[in-house]
Amino acid sequence: MKEVFILSYGCDLDHSNIDFLVKERLMPFSVERAYWRKEKPPKESDICLYYDVFEINRNKLNKGYYGNTFYINEMRLESFMYSLSKLKGNHVYGNPKVRGHAYVFIDNVEYTGRIYESLVDEEYLVFLDEESLDNIELREKLPSLPKELHFLTMPKDLNLKERDLLVAEWIRRIISEVKKEK
Repeated sequence: MKEVFILSYGCDLDHSNIDFLVKERLMPFSVERAYWRKEKPPKESDICLYYDVFEINRNKLNKGYYGNTFYINEMRLESFMYSLSKLKGNHVYGNPKVRGHAYVFIDNVEYTGRIYESLVDEEYLVFLDEESLDNIELREKLPSLPKELHFLTMPKDLNLKERDLLVAEWIRRIISEVKKEK
């Protein structure tokens, strides 16, 4: 069975329509639903889909779907992606086996980020998460900052040290912009 991962990300996403699409197009094919109903996935299912949403604006309600698995076919996948493409934000295919974290220290303060591997441009996407309490003030200010600071893209061919330096520089730029707003 082919594994597919889709990530929707952006600032002020249309969560009500995303929720509607997931409930209407994916939930009937949820592994969890099948388990509780003692059903088998539909025979035509040849794709194991993982879906996640990353909202830049931490004040927006985001249910998140990470951890949900859906058994669907190619037609349903294309239909779901087409519908997502009509909504605000970015909706990309990612590597279902790559999801990680970045940890950097700046002036003895730990900042963290969530990392996904995009299959579209062969790059990593990095987002400020909330694993570190020190990220919260930055996350609260992100929606008002220039869009190029909302997330970081990194080429996949960088070594670990180069990636850490790039993430640290990105976070320094965010800190600098937040200080300007005060």
